[in-house]
Amino acid sequence: MRNKPLYLKLFPLLAFLIAISFPLQIYFLYSIPLSEPMKILAMLTPLNLISMTALFIISILTFVLSRQIYKVIPLLLFILFANNAIVGLYGTDYSLLQVGLSFILFGLSLKPFYNREIRAIILNPQLRWWKTPARYNIIQPIHLHAGITDINTMTSNVSTTGIFAEINDVAKLNEFELNQIIDIELLGKNKLNLKAVVVRKSYGEGSTPTGFGLEFVRNQEHSKQYIPWLKKMVL
Repeated sequence: MRNKPLYLKLFPLLAFLIAISFPLQIYFLYSIPLSEPMKILAMLTPLNLISMTALFIISILTFVLSRQIYKVIPLLLFILFANNAIVGLYGTDYSLLQVGLSFILFGLSLKPFYNREIRAIILNPQLRWWKTPARYNIIQPIHLHAGITDINTMTSNVSTTGIFAEINDVAKLNEFELNQIIDIELLGKNKLNLKAVVVRKSYGEGSTPTGFGLEFVRNQEHSKQYIPWLKKMVL
């Protein structure tokens, strides 16, 4: 299974480190002891504090993959531009070239947010593949029922959130519709009755057998019966 994109792991840390670099710069530039944090904070301008807050916010938003990131980025760039411009034009600690270059580098660090894959992941939670639960190759006889359709078949793999049911008869497969809720009975020594939604169909493409993927409806039967059953099967 592919992991979460490295950029989405590193950027929250980068934004957090830049935020805390503001008081650290005061500490190194003016040799104020760390034992006197209020003196350090007193030397931060209101724009410094606003910049730190904006950086903390985008760090958190990136960590949780909130789509609000795309509303915060323009505001963050404006705040940092204003902060760096004032530091470069009126301050004595850094030159205009230094603060201009730091702003450009930070702006470039935001560019991956507009990469097609990263943007799709942030805007579409269902595309976050690293959150896909582990699947187990458990073959289990099941009975499917929806309306007047009844099928006895087998699972090819199962997970905590759903199963893949093999349906070799394409005509039978087409009797089920996407997003349709169906009843599932896991057959065996201890029968379990569950409900699930048809989330995808497969007609035998590649290594995937003919059948459909089912996502369980999260109810008491799922949490109190199915999850304990799966744990026993896996262990």
